[in-house]
Amino acid sequence: MGSSKKKGQQRKAAAKRAQSAETMASSIINSSVSSGDAISGGSNSKIVAKVRRGNNYATKKLSFTSQFNRFRAAEMLAERGFRNLSYEQSGILSIVLDFLNWCEDDTFHQVVSSVGGDLKSPASWIDILVSACIAEPGCTLQIVENISPLVRCMCNDTERQLFKSNKHWKQGIVSFVNLITNVTEYNVYEDKKVIVEALLQHEGLLTSIVQWGCWKDHRPDIVKELKSEGITVNVIAKICNNATGMVEWLIDGTELLEKESKYQLLDTIGTASVISKEYNTSCMVSYTYGLVRGLHAVAEMARPLTTEEESRRDTLFSIIQSLILHGVSIITDMIDLGLNYAPKYTFALNVTVLSFRMTQGTIENELRLNADSPSDTRIATAIRAGLIEMCLGFIEQFEKHESFKSDELLSMHGLIRSIFKSISKVSLHQKTAKAIRHQKGSIVEKLMQVHITNKSESKKLLEMVRSILDMNGSYCCRCNKSLSRTEVKLCNGCGCMTYCSSECQRDDWLNGHKLSCCTQFTDDKSGQFQGTVIPILDNARAAAKLHEIEININMIQLKLFLDHSETILSQASSLDIPLYDCIVKFELRHCPPTIEVKKYTEFYDNFDEQMLGFVDSRSRDNIICVYYSQIYSGELKDCVAIQRLFPHEWIMKQNK
Repeated sequence: MGSSKKKGQQRKAAAKRAQSAETMASSIINSSVSSGDAISGGSNSKIVAKVRRGNNYATKKLSFTSQFNRFRAAEMLAERGFRNLSYEQSGILSIVLDFLNWCEDDTFHQVVSSVGGDLKSPASWIDILVSACIAEPGCTLQIVENISPLVRCMCNDTERQLFKSNKHWKQGIVSFVNLITNVTEYNVYEDKKVIVEALLQHEGLLTSIVQWGCWKDHRPDIVKELKSEGITVNVIAKICNNATGMVEWLIDGTELLEKESKYQLLDTIGTASVISKEYNTSCMVSYTYGLVRGLHAVAEMARPLTTEEESRRDTLFSIIQSLILHGVSIITDMIDLGLNYAPKYTFALNVTVLSFRMTQGTIENELRLNADSPSDTRIATAIRAGLIEMCLGFIEQFEKHESFKSDELLSMHGLIRSIFKSISKVSLHQKTAKAIRHQKGSIVEKLMQVHITNKSESKKLLEMVRSILDMNGSYCCRCNKSLSRTEVKLCNGCGCMTYCSSECQRDDWLNGHKLSCCTQFTDDKSGQFQGTVIPILDNARAAAKLHEIEININMIQLKLFLDHSETILSQASSLDIPLYDCIVKFELRHCPPTIEVKKYTEFYDNFDEQMLGFVDSRSRDNIICVYYSQIYSGELKDCVAIQRLFPHEWIMKQNK
């Protein structure tokens, strides 16, 4: 298109807007005069008309920016010559929103010239929206729903164009951040859900809010440009802090959203990149990870923190707590924070809270401490990063602290105990078991270095760690020989039984495994069966996990039986029953495991068919052991029961 033709079209568009402006201004004045409640006196109606004509003085007179106080709104407007002025009812709000709707298509000069105005910067229009939002929270929704063009311009932080001008973008960005900040601050709680949903309708706004909080550390180009406009470092820091506050407000607002929308919002925030992909296509740093790195920066400060820095630290912890389930990668960095930068109890306590919650399963569990949902993948990642060593260090460092063992749910002792319980629950799952073996040397070394007082609470925590390590060995199912992972020989049939040699495999085959290899449990053979009693799973993923768990349990069954032979004999003696009448229950879901001997008639109470099958098939030469564990697979959380038979003579020899 030729330049002359284009200019002609622009002039026609400008003339059309000018005519529209005069019509709207006249309409506003007439309605203002007729409604005494909205505008008092002719001075108000005149100022409205001047704003519509793009008058610089009148427009700036209606914007109060940073010193504007909601509770002094009427007073400050009166000081400037306005009585009973309403931004919404007077039409000022509609006028400004109409002007800003041109921000993508025309230059600022074209828009102002079309109405004959002399306004210096479009930032003044944004400032009016800020003032209106604070003075009249009821008009917040109208503002949010009618700023789509403005949002698109201001959220594009690579081209940085407002009214096709980089200069106007730089002049307006502080005002725009203030606008979104005040939208989230000045509204009644009942409207919060509506405001959150309206904000989320603007594509890219949520991600931009996240990224504003990272400008100081990750966008030197924007910082440099803003400084060139006279925007100080303190103002840039305020933008970052305001953005962090907005994220916190939005996260808090998720409680009002539907479940699906809530998780989608949290996922978007947690996984958002700290800088726009247009600026750096290779950036893989998520917002959550960036927050954890921010905690590192705070922790590395050699001097005492200021009140503002302490507030920021607490805010970071609060936000991370809501986002920690989005991505496994931050676990390593959080554990590193605890290992290297936790000199104070409060800081260490926060790290412990987040470390526990990061090891849990899915966000559907609402991150409660009693959420019985440890994640094999997350716990394995945390163990490799040094989770157990970190907890042992905290025990040694803070066991004498007055709050270490308190009645509160979030005490250091309670949190560490919860962490160890979660580890124990999945210690027989493949990934966690492998991670424990990988880290075993370091854990044992740390255990030997820990010096504590004679407090029984601390000793119990250390005993939990020893139990976790003991549960993670490799032993022959027939002779209890300790094996390296490369020495383990699995049964070719079921793939679950572990042996040190062909001889042990043959002996076990002839002494009961032949009956149960690749065979499901049946009531009529319950007294002879060796293998998985429950569960029977149709879910392929859960079945694969069950197979892993069964192998790991089989490796330690005989060791547990022999290690607790004295307890078994003692309990059997107190019941005054022969060993062949006993069933030994190993509760591996407890940490350390618990052992209970029962008479078979009590064990099969209320199961007549099972009782009959058991009596007919049980062996008089063996003692039956049942090992209870847990399988965690997605939403599945099933009990696992595995039955084994061991000759009486083995336990008797052990106690000679």
